[in-house]
Amino acid sequence: MRILSARITRVRRNRHTEHVEAIVALTAYTGGGPVRAFIRISAPARAPGAARLRDRILGAAKLSFAADPARSTARRAA
Repeated sequence: MRILSARITRVRRNRHTEHVEAIVALTAYTGGGPVRAFIRISAPARAPGAARLRDRILGAAKLSFAADPARSTARRAA
């Protein structure tokens, strides 16, 4: 599997839990061709010593998709 593109959409900060919630749209190339997947992800808003928020959200989404591709909402990309 190879990630072709990733876009973060619908970002929302929950001030009570101090997490940022977002939907990440991934386009991945699998053996059957390109697939578009939409993954809901949550990450801590502040993590001292960690990577930037954008990188943490994208990394979590890619890891989630790689671990279980069937769990995310997916459809064939044109």
